Amino acid sequence: MRVVRVYGIEFAVSPFFLLLLLAYASVGLLLETLLVFWVVLLHELAHVAVAACVGVRAERVEILPFGGVASFSEPLAVSPAKEALIAASGPIHNFAFAFLAATLHRGGHIAPGLARFLVETNLAIGLFNLLPGIPLDGGRIFRAALASRMGPVRATGLAASIGRLVGLGVLAAGGLLAYLGRCNVLVPVLGAFLVFAASREARAVSWARMRDTLRKKRQFLASGTMVVHLLAAHETAPLADVARRFAPGRLNVVAIFDAELGIRGLATEMDVLEAMTRYGPRAPARTSLS
Repeated sequence: MRVVRVYGIEFAVSPFFLLLLLAYASVGLLLETLLVFWVVLLHELAHVAVAACVGVRAERVEILPFGGVASFSEPLAVSPAKEALIAASGPIHNFAFAFLAATLHRGGHIAPGLARFLVETNLAIGLFNLLPGIPLDGGRIFRAALASRMGPVRATGLAASIGRLVGLGVLAAGGLLAYLGRCNVLVPVLGAFLVFAASREARAVSWARMRDTLRKKRQFLASGTMVVHLLAAHETAPLADVARRFAPGRLNVVAIFDAELGIRGLATEMDVLEAMTRYGPRAPARTSLS
């Protein structure tokens, strides 16, 4: 549910988090839960701040029972350099926060129990988020590293597969610990969320690519010029294979060749995506010319 809007950014708290807050308050752990909430919020604000520095506007920040999610004005999957910087800012903030808490403790400015809690919480969140699976920050960094070589769709598929494996691992660990009587119920819930979020991201990346194409179209119409990335494709090549080679941040143009290496025509990025929508991803590249 929406809580407040600050500088155009909507901040929201999941109703499930409020239920969690009440549950922990009932057993005397309200302060610890509020501190975790603060740590997670600062983690997301680090993403928001770095995104603003690279020209990406945050639209929404939501706090969930097992972390936070920031939504941005443009699909980061198609901007690998920006995505890597924004994703890395979260864990870096956590490690810096842990170092600050330890330093303040050594200077006698905060109590040992509070310092230990802040150090352990920040290290746990930072290290866990570095795992190379979407939707974790490490998964987004991993996708960004691969996107320039294999395209955002294939890179997302690989990072999402790892994310699902991580989620299944957490889910299995939570079930085992529950069987042993030593597990917090949030552990298996976190695992289930990771599996769900990784699958959703894999499905959404194609729409993200369409949004990026529309954004580049607006930029081109506004400026009148844009750097072009030229591709060559055989007329029988599947449209999906052509789209995987699109370069982020550039206007992609495809030269369609026949078997005699004669050019049948030029297709824009939008032509290819519209043909994929009309004829399917396995349709031949020549359909983008019709």
